Order: sequence, then structure tokens, then C-alpha cells
Amino acid sequence: MRLQKIVLPALLALLCFGNICAQNNDTIAYSVVFSGNIKGFDKIWKNPDGSYGEWYQYNDRGRGDSIRTIYRQDAEGFPTYISAHGKDYMKNDVTEDFSMDNGHARWKNNAENEDRPLSGKLFYSGLKVTPGNIIKAFKTHGNKLQLLPFGELQFQVLQEHTIGNGSTAKRLWLCSTSGLGMTPSYSWIDDRDENFGSVSDWASTIRAGYESYITELLTIQKKVESAFYSKLAKELPDKPNGAILIQNTALFDAEKAVLIPNTDVLINNGIIQQVSPGKRINVTAARIIDGKGKTLLPGLWDMHVHFADNLDGILHLAAGVTHVRDMGNDSSLLTRIKQISTGELIGPKVEIMSGFIDGAGPFAAPTGVLINNVEEGKKYIREYAAKGYQQIKLYSSIKPEWVKPLIEEAKKYKLRVCGHIPAYMTAAQAVEAGYDEVTHMNMLALNFFGDTVDTRSTLRFSLPAQKTASLDLNGEAMKQFLQLLKRKNIAVDPTLTAFESLFTARDGVVEDKFKPIVTRMPVQYQRYIRAGGGGVPVPAGMNDVYLQSFDAFLKITKLLYDNGIRIVAGTDGFAGFDLQRELELYVKAGIPAEKVLQLTTLGTASYTGKANEAGSIVTGKKQICF
Repeated sequence: MRLQKIVLPALLALLCFGNICAQNNDTIAYSVVFSGNIKGFDKIWKNPDGSYGEWYQYNDRGRGDSIRTIYRQDAEGFPTYISAHGKDYMKNDVTEDFSMDNGHARWKNNAENEDRPLSGKLFYSGLKVTPGNIIKAFKTHGNKLQLLPFGELQFQVLQEHTIGNGSTAKRLWLCSTSGLGMTPSYSWIDDRDENFGSVSDWASTIRAGYESYITELLTIQKKVESAFYSKLAKELPDKPNGAILIQNTALFDAEKAVLIPNTDVLINNGIIQQVSPGKRINVTAARIIDGKGKTLLPGLWDMHVHFADNLDGILHLAAGVTHVRDMGNDSSLLTRIKQISTGELIGPKVEIMSGFIDGAGPFAAPTGVLINNVEEGKKYIREYAAKGYQQIKLYSSIKPEWVKPLIEEAKKYKLRVCGHIPAYMTAAQAVEAGYDEVTHMNMLALNFFGDTVDTRSTLRFSLPAQKTASLDLNGEAMKQFLQLLKRKNIAVDPTLTAFESLFTARDGVVEDKFKPIVTRMPVQYQRYIRAGGGGVPVPAGMNDVYLQSFDAFLKITKLLYDNGIRIVAGTDGFAGFDLQRELELYVKAGIPAEKVLQLTTLGTASYTGKANEAGSIVTGKKQICF
């Protein structure tokens, strides 16, 4: 539910899904691949009237776009006509129409309806679809394109590589495009200047029949990506040669949850040397920072990230998030952690790695390991333990009868267990089976709807959206459930910001979390943020209910706090910046602001056993402060 997961697929459609100019009437087919499994396709063909047709769809745990498009393009590959309809990732209706003629461009989609005179040659960037031959357009315009409605893209061919042998051999070129997002995006093209594929650790789109080459192409691509981020790691950090003195700031005392005014803090070699409230520290320092009018906080913790992109590390630190817990990833996480420790990448400290396990099947997760029985699960638990993972995360397709034996195996290796509540199981049953922590507020709400619900699909979102508003939050069932959580010392990772987007996002409306920062985003991000939408479909007459259900999520969060149940602040969203919204939502729920700051600093450090080195600004701690 990260911003990159929701916004970037639409942005990268420029490169991944719609930039083919078919050379004949044959269909060009691509496979959409998640963690080695084909989950969908993209098919493009030329019609007898000269137009092109495209059908793009995939299934990600019951979610996934399904869009059909008819389009035309000019001799340079620029789209001149588009008509698209279908469903977006969360199965909302999608329409997009575009036309260009007589010096005018007109487009209409779920959030925009514009008519604009053209000035120069512009390539239309759709909200959900962007057909046309963008590679041809680049090459006929000096590898630079001006976009409609706004923005500029730059294209670069980086290196050549051949895959396969004999008649199946393909000469390919790795290319980068800058201007879509905060950093370059990458794709592979063939010797006819047609898109061949876009590959990544989580999801790839590649020419059908060449799925086995994803790893080979990704290995080459990662070297280029690593060089880009390594360069940033050398150029961006400002490392003073000596002590840092922060003067006259308001320091947040995470132990007492109070602000201490007029405080000086001295830091040297990453260690807090002195904290002096009300009295100036008189030393010679390499850097003196005037803290007047500012507040100094311990580094924040995000307890629910999927650190699958090197950009995430920069965004976390930019937002003051210095410690994270990864809640499920592939083996690239281990490499990323090592690169951060050696200074090759910019990023927070990954304090906890979660070994992700799900059951194999049509709704299986796109990462981690998939099992078919308990013994397979136990084997992977042992492997995770041997690699240094600190906990196991179970997911929605795990069979309820597997939960207890898997937990027992994890406990042998002192691994905590958390995660989704598997389908056909309640949160109370999972807790009784040995869960240490429940992930996501919807999993708590689902506890009250019985153990006959198949929550592997989007039903785990739509059912709580439709029914949580009517829950008796002061009833006996809720009281008994809260007592169970308290008695078993269960922690909860609510990820409220994710559900705010899912339950309350509407087309054409900027979400509250983006309002303070939208103008600071790259122009393409701004467009997609301003377009809004992307939540779960809202049936007719249910708008207020969905809003009330999210309000009920806030009230349940306050009940957790009032009953002494530990809350760990996580996001599962836009790296760094969603955490700040998560904390705002806790305050909106009624938790005092100072207690919210305490729970995401010292509270989380204590929960993870790291309070001796992080979580508060006191002498002797290794602490990045903001």
C-alpha cells in the first residue's frame, strides 16, 4: 500500500505497458510476473483500420488492473486518440478518453476533464493508460519529451545485452527514463526499438516466452541502479569532521514524554556526549546548529515497511525515520542492509527482519516463501532463523490448522510471530494459538465477523469498510477481546494511514496526508496525488458508512491505548512520510500527542530490545536526532 505501489505503476505505464508499435497484425504479448509466478498479461495488436488494441490485466491477491484500450498514434509514435475502460488495482471503474486534432487536446478521466490548445509537440501521459510508441517518440525528438498535461522526460540507452541462443536470441538494451518520479526508472528495449520488458524484485512485465530471463536482466539492471544510489551515498551526506553542537532547542524527553526548552546537545562520532537543559555547552564544534524555534526528536521508528527499493531509504531519512522493521521481502533485503552498513546506500537501520510465509494458491502473497504443508513451513522457519531473522510473519493463505505448529516451531528459535489473520480464522483464535502481534486494524475488526470469511481477497478490506461502523465498540464482545489482547501481552500494528486511503480516498480529492507536501513532489507525482481515488470501490449509498468505519478504526485505536495494549506505529505505505500521518491519526483518535511521540521513539525501542542504544536523547546513546 505504499505510494510507490499505487502511484508508480501508473507512472511506469509509460514504459512498461503501452509503448509498442506493432509491426504487423500479430499480437505482441507480455507476461506480468510476481515473484516468479505469471499473474497476468499485456496484449497489443494492430487493427485493420490502423488503430491499436490493448488488453492489460493481472491478479494480485484478488486485486489488479484490468483495462482494455483502443488508440491511434502519429508517425512519430505520439498518441492522437485513446479510449480506455476497465478496472483499477482496487477494482474501481476506470475510463480514459483522449483526442488531439486541429491544435487542441482534450482528455477526460476519473479526475480530469480538460480542453487545451497545444503549443509544440507534446506526448500525452494518461492517468491509467499511456499508449503510443514512446521509444520512437524519444528517438525522433532527441531523447527528450515534453509531456501533456505537464512535465518533461529524458531517455538514455545505457548498455547492450543478449539473452538466449540461436533463433531465440534477443539483443536488448537497458534504458533509463528520468522525469517520471524522484529517480530514474529502467526498462529493456529490443533491436526494433520496441519495449521488451520492465523487471524488478516484486513485479515484472516481460515479453511472453522470456520469463526465465527476468533474473538475468535484473542482475544487470541492479548493478546500474546500485551505481546510481552509491553515487548519491557519496555525494548527499554531509559528514562533519568533529563534534556537532545543537544549541537552544526544545528537546523531546522520550522517557517523560515532555518538551524541555532551551537545551543544548553535543554529539560526536554518532554518540550523544552531553545533554544540557537551560545551560549553554561551551565547546569548539565542527558544526553549530541553531535550534531556536525548533524541536529535537529521537529518530522515529516505522514498524511496518517493505524495504524493496533503494529510494525508500532516502525518503525514510528525509522524514526523520531512522529505524524500521521490514515486514516481508525477498533476499535482496540482506544485500540492502549490508550496503547501508558500509555506506554504499543511504537508509535507516533495519532493526527487525520478518520471515514472510504464505500458503501457495491463487491469492498467495507476491513475496516471501509459499508453502503447501506444515513441514515446508517449519523448514523455512529454520532457514529464516539461520539467516538472522528475528520474527515470522504469517499471511492470509496459511491454513488455520497450520498456525499453531508453525508458531511452536518459531518459538524453538526464539522468533516472534505476527502477521495477517489467515482466512477462516479470527484474531482471537490466532492469539490463542500463540501470535505475539496482530498486523493491520482490519484484522482486528474482522475478529467480530466470524471465522467463515475468506479474507484472502479484497473482502478483507470491503467487509470491514461496510460493517465496522455498526460494531458495538463498548459491547461485551469488544471488552472480552481487549482483555484477551491485554492478558496475552499482544501488540497491534494498526497501519491506519493505509486504511484512511482505502476507505476515504475519492476521485479528484487530495488526501489529507498529502495536502502539506503535494507541491513539493515531482510534477508527475503531483498529478496523481491531485487525481485522488485508488481506494476500495464504494457501493451506491455506502459513502458515509465507509467514512464512519474508518472513524471506528480510530476509536478502536483509542480503546487499545486506554486498555494498555501496546501500539507499534507502522505504515505499509509511502516511505517516511506516511509515518507522520500515522502519528497524526493516533492524535486524531484521542491519544495525547506527547504519548504518540513516546510510543514511536522510546516505546518502540523498548519493545524491540533496543532501548539501551536508541529511542531517547540521553548521554551515551547512538542516536540520529532530528
